[in-house]
Amino acid sequence: MNNNVSKSSLKRMLKSKGFVTGLCALLAVLVLVVGYNLRVNNATKPVRVPVAAARLSPRHQITSEDIVYVSIPRDAIASSYYAHDMDIIGRYVNYDTTIPQGSMFYDGAIVDREDLPDESLFGVDEGETLYYLTVNMLTSYTNSILPNRYIDIYISTKMNGKALVGKLLENVKVLQVKTADGRNVFDDSQQSNSPYVILFSLPEEQHLLMRKISAINAYSISGTSGFSRIDVIPVPTTAYFKEGDKKVPSTIASEFLQEHILNLAETIPEDIKVPTGNEIIGQ
Repeated sequence: MNNNVSKSSLKRMLKSKGFVTGLCALLAVLVLVVGYNLRVNNATKPVRVPVAAARLSPRHQITSEDIVYVSIPRDAIASSYYAHDMDIIGRYVNYDTTIPQGSMFYDGAIVDREDLPDESLFGVDEGETLYYLTVNMLTSYTNSILPNRYIDIYISTKMNGKALVGKLLENVKVLQVKTADGRNVFDDSQQSNSPYVILFSLPEEQHLLMRKISAINAYSISGTSGFSRIDVIPVPTTAYFKEGDKKVPSTIASEFLQEHILNLAETIPEDIKVPTGNEIIGQ
């Protein structure tokens, strides 16, 4: 009989609102405590992240030697960071950024080479000089002149009352094609990508030859020199430059056209000594 009474009392207690409310409150407290502990453990649990092994200067290309891994509490890590070295190696420190030793690699601090504003300078070999040529959709063969491809340079002018057309340079490697506001023509943006300039580098002799053409054209516009304008025509070829390939050097294709340009311009020897004001006074 006592057992029946105990069972009856237990049933009444389980059905009572006070008991149910208390039990729910206890369960809620347990859930909060467990959840809090889980959040604390996750926040303080160390995470291995790549950081700079030494101070990295702007435009530095990152290698595996520039990266070490350290353990950092999860809650001390900011968002937008690179968690794997495979996303970092081979890229560059942004032009306006220095990465301190021990710093993580954040989005915006490292970029791809083509995103650097002076990326075209990477393709200039020792002893060469960067040069640009203005183009448009027509003269670029509707964007058929591509970076890492080769072009030939033709000129068109007038000599002794007759048209003069010929190839001046061949095997000129294109470094970049840019829009009027300096963007790469072949990026993935949805903006208008009309070509404005192509950039390439030349040995100094050929570079000066192209500069002399620009000077001759400037004087021909004034109408006082008697020079005929020299139009420069870039022509794409089927040759292209792959990473690891040996670059084909540009060459002068016509000594006759070279002499024609040189006859219209004065060449100053590099070792000429320009007199200073003091020397003139002393004479």
